[in-house]
This record gives sequence, C-alpha cells and structure tokens, in this order.
Amino acid sequence: MRWLIWVLILAAAAVLLALGSTLNTGNVAVLLPPWRVDVSLNFAVLLLLLGFVVFYLVLRGLSLLLGMPQAAAEFRARRRMRLAAQALHNGMFDYFGGRFRRAERAAQRAAEFADLAPAALMTAAQSAQQLQAYDRRDAYLEQLPQAARDTGALLKAQWLLDAKQPREALAQLRTLPAGVQRRTHALRIELQAARKVGDHAAVLRLARILLKHGALHPAAAQAMLHSAGTGLLRQAGDDPQALRNTWNRLTAQERTDPTLVVVAARGFAAAGEPGQARQLLIDALNRAQAEPGLLMPSLRAMLVGIDAGFVAQTEQWLGRWPQEAQAYFTAGAACAEMQLWGKAQQHLQKAIQSCTDDERRLRGQIHAALAQLLEGIEREDQAQRHWRAAAVDLCALDPSGKAGERL
Repeated sequence: MRWLIWVLILAAAAVLLALGSTLNTGNVAVLLPPWRVDVSLNFAVLLLLLGFVVFYLVLRGLSLLLGMPQAAAEFRARRRMRLAAQALHNGMFDYFGGRFRRAERAAQRAAEFADLAPAALMTAAQSAQQLQAYDRRDAYLEQLPQAARDTGALLKAQWLLDAKQPREALAQLRTLPAGVQRRTHALRIELQAARKVGDHAAVLRLARILLKHGALHPAAAQAMLHSAGTGLLRQAGDDPQALRNTWNRLTAQERTDPTLVVVAARGFAAAGEPGQARQLLIDALNRAQAEPGLLMPSLRAMLVGIDAGFVAQTEQWLGRWPQEAQAYFTAGAACAEMQLWGKAQQHLQKAIQSCTDDERRLRGQIHAALAQLLEGIEREDQAQRHWRAAAVDLCALDPSGKAGERL
C-alpha cells in the first residue's frame, strides 16, 4: 500500500513539473561580446542544477581524497581495537577454562590497547597467580593505571588470604580508601581473614553487615554469628563486667541462641554470679521456642543458693513439658538442693521413666543422682540398685569402662 502512495505522489509531481515548464515561456540571454547566447529559462534552471550537482560531487571527492589518511588511521585503530577485544575475550575464556598460559599471552596482547589495559592486565595477573609466577603477577599489577589500582589491591588481598596470610590480607585492605573497603567483595575478604585470625568482634560486625545487605547466606551468617558470639563470651573469661558488656553487644535475636545463653551463663557462674547465670537460663527456658535439652543440664550445675521460687518455676516447666525427662531431672535436683527429699525422689523416678532408649546417658546420670540422694537419707540398698543401673547405662555408652570408674 505504501509503494502505491509513493507512485501516485511521483506521478503528481511529474505532471506539475511538466505543466510548469510548458507554461514558462521566459528566456535567458548570456552576453559574452562578441557572442550572445539565448537559452530558455527552463534549460537555464536545469544547467544550474546540474552545475550545483557537479560542484558538490567535486567538493565531496576532494574531501574524501584529503581525508583518506585519517580514514585509514581510524580503520587501523578500529581493527586493532577489534583484535584487542577478541584477544581479551579469548584470554578470559581460556582463564576460566583453566588454560592459564594461553590466557596470559592473550591478555598481554589485549593490554596493548589503552582502553582494555585494566581488564587485560588483571586477567594476566590472575593467570600468572594460578601459574605461581609471582614476579610476573606483581609486574602486571604495577602496570595498572591509577584508576584500577584499588581493584588490583583487592585482588592482592584475596591472593594473600588464599596463601594463608590473613594478617597481611587485612593490612592490604586497610590501605584502600574507605569507599572501597565498604564494597561487598572487600567485606567478604575481611570477614574470611578475621575468622582466620580469631577476631571475633570483627566477624560479628562484618557478618551482620553482609547479612543485612543479602550478601551472605542466612544459614552461614547465623553460624558465623554464633561462633563469633561464643568466642567473645569466652574471651571475657570470668570478668563479670566484661561479660555484661559483651552480652549487651549482642542483638536481641542473638541473645536467644541457646548455645550463647549457655556460654554466657557458665561465664557468670565462673565469675561468682550464679544468680545472673540462672536468670539467663530461666529467661531462655521461658521463651516459646526453648530447648530444655540444651539449657537444663547447665542450669542443674548452678543450683547453689536457689529458693522456693525457683522450685515453683521448675514445677511450671513440668506442666509445659510433661514428657520431658530433663524437666523432671531439673525439678528433682532443685528439690534435693532444698532438701525436699520425698519430692526430689518422686521427680527423679519420674525422670527415669520418661527417658527414651536414645537417652541412656541421661538415664544413667539420673540413676546416679537418685543413688546419691538415697545414700543421703540412708537407704543404702535402694542406692546400690540405682548405682548399678547407672553403671549399666553409662558403661553401655563407654565400653572402655571409664564411666564406671568415674562412678
């Protein structure tokens, strides 16, 4: 349809041009003494148009002729650029394909072109690193333009970390501008180096940042936060003020980690503050997702100085976990500490009944605790029976017999 419209337009233009030339009867006289040339106006217009076209073509030809050296230079530059880009592409392809010597040679060719030099030099440096040609690697980094030096420094920090030199890697990162140090890759390198040197405070800070920005898998981040928090609490030792400061540095979510709660509680107990230690464990057990199997064993080791309120708390836990042997064991131990012998014996016997086949170690410990209680109230026969049951359960887990010797 479009071609038909153009045909009609051209036909109409031809008709109008023909009519115009027919109606135009003017003449043009050109006087060149002693000659005189008379031509029609239409022919004169046609000559002017042809003259303009010829003049334009001559100028265009001269321009092209004079511009041929520059055009040739541009062509050669484009060709070099294309070859350099192809060399860089081949170098990166060979690098990721494990052909490091070929990758280095291709990157060297690409580095001859200034625009591709940074990427080519870093590819060559990476290839030399894989070939353990450290002198060539450092030479490539020295050739990097100023704008790419920060990226080269990041590469060097990664290489130092891979070479098991985490302290040198951290020192390399500290030489970078603050903006570069905040890059995700730089933070990851710093995190790995901090883990290797045991800088738990740095690990805690960096893992939080990377988790916040989605640059670290949640499971990996939680494991790192757990490890760092545990390390910081253990570093605090038996200094109660240091323990409080470290505990307060943890986030609310981190303070719900049962393992961190246990480590902090043991620290406070060792520092001579059993009340604070017990309170941490009690608060953890009163949470909705509490794990009595992880928390109650530590709590039973901190019963010195308890009162009737603590015994009442253990009774509440029995209502919450009616089938949990740990809960009955803790209640029995608390009653024994308060010298409530009858109630303690009742809870310990219920704890033994609640143990499953997979809890033989726990059952052996309960038998031993009940035997000690019975010895205290001068029931030697019953105590001996429980000592034997404890030995059977614990020795079944320790065939060497060392468990029985400890009993």
